[in-house]
Amino acid sequence: MIEYPWFDEVGDDAGIEQGDIIVDCNAILAYEEHYDNIMNDIENDLPLDIITFNGIVLSQSCDIINDKITNVIVCPVITLKELCENDDYYKASAARESLRQGKEPAHHLLHRVSLCQDKSSEFYVVSFRHVYSIPKRYVKALIKNKVRKRLLPPYREHLSQSFARYFMRVGLPTNISKDEIKNYDRIEF
Repeated sequence: MIEYPWFDEVGDDAGIEQGDIIVDCNAILAYEEHYDNIMNDIENDLPLDIITFNGIVLSQSCDIINDKITNVIVCPVITLKELCENDDYYKASAARESLRQGKEPAHHLLHRVSLCQDKSSEFYVVSFRHVYSIPKRYVKALIKNKVRKRLLPPYREHLSQSFARYFMRVGLPTNISKDEIKNYDRIEF
């Protein structure tokens, strides 16, 4: 069996690609307690919140390299330990096994990696529940003169497929009855 490495280390000279992990990325959000004011257009000067997170680039590399986009899509990356601490569901080994098998649509498990020189190797989880559009110029400034981890094929493509599966799910308001189809007698063979 061929073993493929999960990650590589690249510098800012490597450009930005899908699968690049950006440490200490920032995004601007409206404060949650002011969402009602935004919806009701009561207040004009709403305070904004700047959040800092580790993220992974999910925009297609060809779009980034060929300057077809000005913003890149980035999703948060958290340790498996953090996920378990914040979501009781993942404290159960069966839930973690389901995550490993790719059966948890909102999350994607990455292999052990150390994102910083002084940190130990951890399993990481990509959360598709929060998707941020970050200016490409800003991401370039963040990675300048820094070494970062890059998810490699075929794991990068697997992540991209998981992301697509999460957003292509369709819940129908009314499904076709299983019994009606099972008992349908007009089918000609």
